[in-house]
Amino acid sequence: MSNPSGGTPKVTMPQGNDNIIEKAAAPIATLASHADPWPHYLMSGACGASALYTYSSLNNPRMAAIKAGLGLAYLWGGRQLVTGNPQLGYDVGSITSLALVGVAGPRARATSEMSAVAMAALGGISSVSNVIKSYEMRTGKPKEMGYERS
Repeated sequence: MSNPSGGTPKVTMPQGNDNIIEKAAAPIATLASHADPWPHYLMSGACGASALYTYSSLNNPRMAAIKAGLGLAYLWGGRQLVTGNPQLGYDVGSITSLALVGVAGPRARATSEMSAVAMAALGGISSVSNVIKSYEMRTGKPKEMGYERS
């Protein structure tokens, strides 16, 4: 299958990412910029589903309420990305992701329960991308990757 615009896209690393951490974070920042706000909405749905499972199957209403609250925070953070306040959206996403790791991580380690392990892993992945984007909003680094058609 050929490319309609003629040529294979060539990915370029931008100038200005001086250290290895910025170079490693550039692809994550680029992916987050192109995918947002959908990862926030996905995490909101995952927290809602986990809250429902926790309430109905594990009979733990306190933890279900915490997870539902985190889901609402993800939803609000994603909405901030859409309405033109991305710094607040990424800050809320960062805090929510770290809170999710803090809530689900100890339970995942203690019980190896599937729901807790999945939520801790998703929270960890989400925290990496949200912290990188939050940092990028404040400093302008890491600069995002670009591509050009040859």
